[in-house]
Amino acid sequence: MEKFRYTVPSGQGRPHYLVAIDGGAETDRFPFYDTLEIGRKEGSRPDSTGLLLVADAAVSFRHCAITHRLDGRCFIRDLSRNGTRLNGRRIVPNVETQIEPGEVIEIGSACRFVVAQEWQARTDVEMLSKGRTEQASDLTAATVLVGDIRDYTGLVRRAPAVELQRSVGRVFEMLNDEVVRLGGTVKEYQGDAIFAFWEGRLGGQQTVDACRAALVLAQTAERLAVDPSVWQLGSFPLKMDWAVATGVVVIDTIGASLRAGLSMIGEPVVLAFRLEKLANNATGHILTCGTTRALAAHAFAFRDLGEMDVQGFDTPTRVFALESALPD
Repeated sequence: MEKFRYTVPSGQGRPHYLVAIDGGAETDRFPFYDTLEIGRKEGSRPDSTGLLLVADAAVSFRHCAITHRLDGRCFIRDLSRNGTRLNGRRIVPNVETQIEPGEVIEIGSACRFVVAQEWQARTDVEMLSKGRTEQASDLTAATVLVGDIRDYTGLVRRAPAVELQRSVGRVFEMLNDEVVRLGGTVKEYQGDAIFAFWEGRLGGQQTVDACRAALVLAQTAERLAVDPSVWQLGSFPLKMDWAVATGVVVIDTIGASLRAGLSMIGEPVVLAFRLEKLANNATGHILTCGTTRALAAHAFAFRDLGEMDVQGFDTPTRVFALESALPD
């Protein structure tokens, strides 16, 4: 059975091409003008929409859609159960994410693509079998990062509501951009907190990436705190505390017919939110668990804060402060 079956869309002008990277001698190339959908099931669609069917049980019936804008930019939107990754980073379902040149799209069990402009189309692949989407492996290693605005309850009581909402929105927008630039995924904002994660890679590289991001984000927040164009509450200083925790989690998408967000369950999630509450001027503003420290000690300097009582945990937890990157 052929791996791909492609329906060529109608269109004018110069198309973009989705190029499959399969590690073999041949490469499959699929042109599209406006929108290209990837999945495992036929469906109604405009003639201008390309349809790529993939013979992979971990690919959803409608997995993702790639859009080519008139200004030349491309965006991808995840529609799936098992998720879509861009350069190894899981993107948030049903939110358009821009595809930068050279970035690799990953779907299913082993399908990788890049978007290009100058490839010859091929459309000679066979019809696929259809069936239920098989959910990908539930468990994955992840490093979770949480950043929280200190004394947010006090700010809500004392600061003007409109200015506070605008200022927090600007801060989180810029922190979000930094997370994406540094290879992470922002799962959500919980009022006064940003919740991001880096999924597992061999050797714990995701932990190194997350620690590097924590240092950058802490510095960014300090810079934004003194920028009146961002933080407009000069009488109410912005201070943020951070925590990083690493371990095994379960990641899934929320929603049945329409995927609308990510669900993540696991001890690192709870631990990161609890550790952040222990941060203060004495401990430092970035706290980590022992697993994070063990996986990233070769790249960063940590200070051992000893064992601390962490809410919800039966025994004391060894806590470390992330202080700086080590010289190369």
